[in-house]
Amino acid sequence: MSITLDKRLDGSVDRVPHVWTAHVHAGATITCPSHLVAKIYDPVFFDDDETRYDDPFYRRDHSISSEVEAYRRLVPLQGTKVPRFYGHFAAMVPDQDSRTVFILLLEEVPGRDLRAIVPPDEAKKVCSKHKEAIVDVALRLFFDVRAYGVDQQDMVSRNIILRPQKHVSASPTQFCDTERCLVALDVDCSDLDMVMVDFEIVDFKEPDPSFSEQAEQRTKIEKIKPTYLRRWLQNGL
Repeated sequence: MSITLDKRLDGSVDRVPHVWTAHVHAGATITCPSHLVAKIYDPVFFDDDETRYDDPFYRRDHSISSEVEAYRRLVPLQGTKVPRFYGHFAAMVPDQDSRTVFILLLEEVPGRDLRAIVPPDEAKKVCSKHKEAIVDVALRLFFDVRAYGVDQQDMVSRNIILRPQKHVSASPTQFCDTERCLVALDVDCSDLDMVMVDFEIVDFKEPDPSFSEQAEQRTKIEKIKPTYLRRWLQNGL
């Protein structure tokens, strides 16, 4: 297998991995799509300030093991609520003295993350109807993942991708009554299909199917939703 990196994707600035869209050239014995996301764990790109407190190689190994275990637990949600996971491996960088980096291959989920749709410094321009709908579906996704024992500790808007919406692409429509709402023409509140990504910072719990039950979710969401409505979309991490 060989991988050609295409476009670097936005991500957190203080993590070991950097993330790219990639073209994968696989041999006959390997089955996977030709276009994937390559998440590369490379301590060379570790933030210099962070190395004062953490060993970058420890951070790398911990991040990889967390993501692999998360995707192992989340197999039933892969392809719907989380990306499909196609494996992890070590690879040599040919033009850098063949030094080794570690790579996760993931499905390239179509759509945009919520931080791109609602930039943090523009979040106050989103109407209450849109905020309610977006936060509600994002929290339902959080609890669907939690049902499999994966407790997302990095629940920020950049880690939630909104898949393309049919009504938005079909014709210009205003999806709320607030003319100045930032996403009035871009987000259909009735068609919010979201995917969670990035499982470097998670806690592992015992699986608990009750977290995916609608009534249980509603009870839990009502307790924490006010906090998310106030500040979640303004989190610029």
